[in-house]
Amino acid sequence: MAKIEFAPYLLMNEANIYSFRINDDKFSEFEKFLIMFKDVEDPLLLDDFNRIVLAVRKMSENGILENYFRYEGKISDRVVAIPLEVRQNSRPRETLRLYCLRISDRLLIIGNGGIKKTKTYQENQTLYQYVKMLQRIDKGLMDLEKNQLVIEDEILNIILDV
Repeated sequence: MAKIEFAPYLLMNEANIYSFRINDDKFSEFEKFLIMFKDVEDPLLLDDFNRIVLAVRKMSENGILENYFRYEGKISDRVVAIPLEVRQNSRPRETLRLYCLRISDRLLIIGNGGIKKTKTYQENQTLYQYVKMLQRIDKGLMDLEKNQLVIEDEILNIILDV
């Protein structure tokens, strides 16, 4: 069981973007992603990183629109990934992915991500674990929603045990 505490990342008029800490970690999952990939040496992965950060900023200004994401996870959950498009080039390449929960057009929970070298996230143990954690968080939030808690655009005071 893990204790999940939500941490604001960007709170704007059009959208609120949160990340989360697991078991009182010093850094949120998105901060860990930023630290891990901000200085990546591969220019294509660095380009992916910059596109992901730019997409998150655009969402804070324009809303959490579906066209920013690729659906991952299961049909029954809200797990998505950035980036939506993968540029094609002459060689198969690794891509950087950031996994999130798209709750609504106004609320996004950004998690962690990594280098996707395989066709699916399930083939990479690290990415699989990130997606599974987001699915557990999503289930916890859905349970709260079923119990009449309205989660629209703010989750600051919610702590989950998942």
